[in-house]
Amino acid sequence: MRKSFFFLFLIVILLVACTNDSFKTGDSEYSYLRSDFVEATTNGKAAFVEAVTDDGDTLSLYPPLRAKWATKPDTTYRAQLLYNKKDAELEPVLISKVYVLVVQQQPKTEPITTDPVGFTSAWLAKTGKYINLELALKTGKINAEQQPSQSLGIVLESVEALEKGGKKYKLRLQHKQNNVPQYYTVRTFVSIPTSFFHKGDNVELHIDTYKGEVTKGFIL
Repeated sequence: MRKSFFFLFLIVILLVACTNDSFKTGDSEYSYLRSDFVEATTNGKAAFVEAVTDDGDTLSLYPPLRAKWATKPDTTYRAQLLYNKKDAELEPVLISKVYVLVVQQQPKTEPITTDPVGFTSAWLAKTGKYINLELALKTGKINAEQQPSQSLGIVLESVEALEKGGKKYKLRLQHKQNNVPQYYTVRTFVSIPTSFFHKGDNVELHIDTYKGEVTKGFIL
């Protein structure tokens, strides 16, 4: 068994130079701005050309949209897509990465770290493929040669059979602050694939927050 089940990533604020600082009201070029969680696919040049939303809609992206974090050609990424849609026309504006937390078995020899997070919301995608979370992580920079990074993960704590069939899965969000300063809050989205479960299963997700434990339930 691996020693760590954390999905490591740096917490950053996305500052994209190619977008406007603000959006105009009324019938302007950004009046029809939309945001969707998607599975986005790149072409042979690592540019995004197609996306399938959490509602099951397929979007063709033209012109192709590029992102520095997407470097692999012919690959599908989990992402949040910002685009303009007016009538049948679609203009991609910005695509940002959404971190995927795969369910792991609870380690037997390693303690689970559940440093608190800010919790905003949790919901099941209409396609049923993902449980999405909006979190508020506290972060900040330190005067050091190497900036530490926070860790997030999902562990399976228990499974029990249900009387009417199916199973109930108890999950817990792992979070390791890792000595990162808590100067300001960063809005963070993550997705949990439901491929680990089956139709009819119940999923109970436990999240330790600054206001106490939050429990969210989902029926797949």
